[in-house]
Amino acid sequence: MDDLVRISTVLEKAHQEGRNSLLEPEVYEIFKFLGLNIPVFLHFADLKFSAADMAQKVIQQIKSARVVLKLVSHKNIHKTDSGGVIITENKQKSVEEGINKLKSKFSDISGIMASQFIEHSAFSLGEEIMIGSRADEAFGPLITFSPGGTNAEDIANSLKNHIAIDIIPANFVNNRKDWENFLAGSWTWRYVAGKVRGGRKLAEEEEMIRWFEAFSHVMKRFSKGTDSDWEILELEANPLAVSKGKIIALDGVLRFRKSERSFRKKPSLDGVKSLLEPENVAIVGVSEKKMNMARIILKNVIKAGFDKNRLYIVKDYDGEIEGIKCYKHISDISRKIDMYVVAVPSQAVADVLKEAAESGKVNGVVLISGGMGEKSGSETLAKEIQQIILQGREKNPDFVLSGGNSLGIVLQKSKVNTLFIPKYKMAYPLEGNPNIARTAFVSQSGAFVISVLSKMPWLRPLYSITVGNQQDITVTDYVESLVEENDIEVVLIYIEGFKNEDGIRLAKIIQKGTAKGKKIILYKAGRTVVGQKAVMGHTASLAGDYVTAKKIMEKAGAMVADTFDDFSDLTLITCHLAKYEIPNGKVFIMSNAGFETAGMADSLEGSISVEIGENDLKKRIEEIFKKHNLQDIVDFKNPLDVTPMATDRAVGEILSEIMNYSDARAAIVSMVPLTAALNTLPKSEKYPDDIEKSFLKKAAEESKRTRKPVIFCVACGALYDPYVKYAMDLGIPTFRSADRAVRIYSRYLNYLKQFSKPR
Repeated sequence: MDDLVRISTVLEKAHQEGRNSLLEPEVYEIFKFLGLNIPVFLHFADLKFSAADMAQKVIQQIKSARVVLKLVSHKNIHKTDSGGVIITENKQKSVEEGINKLKSKFSDISGIMASQFIEHSAFSLGEEIMIGSRADEAFGPLITFSPGGTNAEDIANSLKNHIAIDIIPANFVNNRKDWENFLAGSWTWRYVAGKVRGGRKLAEEEEMIRWFEAFSHVMKRFSKGTDSDWEILELEANPLAVSKGKIIALDGVLRFRKSERSFRKKPSLDGVKSLLEPENVAIVGVSEKKMNMARIILKNVIKAGFDKNRLYIVKDYDGEIEGIKCYKHISDISRKIDMYVVAVPSQAVADVLKEAAESGKVNGVVLISGGMGEKSGSETLAKEIQQIILQGREKNPDFVLSGGNSLGIVLQKSKVNTLFIPKYKMAYPLEGNPNIARTAFVSQSGAFVISVLSKMPWLRPLYSITVGNQQDITVTDYVESLVEENDIEVVLIYIEGFKNEDGIRLAKIIQKGTAKGKKIILYKAGRTVVGQKAVMGHTASLAGDYVTAKKIMEKAGAMVADTFDDFSDLTLITCHLAKYEIPNGKVFIMSNAGFETAGMADSLEGSISVEIGENDLKKRIEEIFKKHNLQDIVDFKNPLDVTPMATDRAVGEILSEIMNYSDARAAIVSMVPLTAALNTLPKSEKYPDDIEKSFLKKAAEESKRTRKPVIFCVACGALYDPYVKYAMDLGIPTFRSADRAVRIYSRYLNYLKQFSKPR
């Protein structure tokens, strides 16, 4: 009989008994079907047998010196904690006493299991491991690998960045090589393989890969979307004992349910493209009397430079608003509409969308209106809208919806701005910045986009897209289209939750984009239980498990930011440095303050290196010291403290030597701007400084000429904001903390080392 048919039979039997989990002996049988190692065991389901008779059978059939006696119960999962596991000598009296103890202690008992004791150490890393798998709504079947046993959770939580937990989606694995790579990056496997100091090899890769392949095979076969009658929600072996070269299960858990065959009907790529490259735009909800949300959107679209001849208002009004003609119905417009911006009260949304769907003349809807799914009590309206979308696709397969609760979209190339923020509140990114990489910004939260753009006005994405609560088009759908754009070099993503299997889709899209040389920065909200509740209240999304998402997305090729500051810093350095080819991490570091020099040195990590060949360079820079009377107070070293006595000319000449030195691939320069020796303030009657005489202009020119990045830092207050802006306008990425600059550059180099595409 096929092993999968056998498993189905076991699940059917348990279901008929009213169970949604298997007993440990049943899990052992499944492991046996799959050709996996299990101990010799006996299951006494009928407790009418005397303890003496049961003990006699154990001694006869299990030949190990010790045996393990276990409570069998589908209700008592944590048997060790409750005293449901007894290890005893394999002798009549000892086994008999153990069985009687279990019988007397537990009233709710389905049987007693006796198994061979597998010799190993529970306290030696690598000898007890765990393999788990679970069905995940966002990522499909997941395989996890970590230390096992009763201390597994403490070990995993005690180590930095959950390093002891390895996670991979089963659908990410195509062949044996993928499993080998998974093990090669595993913290736990280093101990099993003896790759730690003083360690010894406990088992071969082949032994472990058999377990991975078996679990992956089963989870993929019994998952949502297959033709199986059953879904396995969780399959776990904890611990697995690594003993005498074998990996043997010492416990097993399997939870399941009847299959739920629900699928998300993805929007068409052409429909999504209509919203990314609209040839015409219609707006509904515009007031002819007051400046309401839709009226602000109308004005913003006009100010963005969109052709008025391709702009329409849907309104029962005889006349024009802002010079744009009104049409009573969307069907009255002669052209097919690529982007239909809906900004009406939530109670009117269903009627507006129904008319648009029935017309067959609308491709993409941008639903600004909120209160559909993200607010308690609005679930019925959300379901109605989803039904309207599906019905609309019967007439027009490219009918798609972005939102609701969307803040809007800004498109540089198409000259579209549907954000409803007044222009005096923020500078819209409608013009490019030649100093940065071509960027797309896709965010579930509209407020996140406008906050980042307001804080970093140099960031002017070609696409700024706010998605809202993903009632139809998701963040993943947009990213899928954008990674195909040759113009896009950097993709910024903020996401709160994934729709069904969108997590694994996004990971594969990131993998594909990274292979094309694109750089992707992601912030995943909902790291904590409280954070997940906040996300749910905002956009009605499935927040999912943060650690899982982070590990999978990083493995796929994304830089995952843990904080908003990290997101901003990664965006700053990536958008400016994506145009540079950086073959190694050799960097020269310079400051005019000792504390910064020390702080930057302390922040060196990963792929960054200050070990550059120095003989010729040292002589040339020492000549500069003499020229500027610095020789008595400055020694040449890397990092270099040039002291507050260094002038702009001195700093500029030193930096020029660095940039032209072949062994140095980048420079990080931090200048505390309070020194009188530097020009760090704009020229005015108030200050003797002249920022135009700063070393920065020449530094920017040298950076462009030598194709080597210069990273700058100004670690002082608001008075020096113009100094920062001056550097940024020259195309020099500028930080406000020197140690942060070094750390973020280190992280960027580590990313390049792992994922950069050869040119």
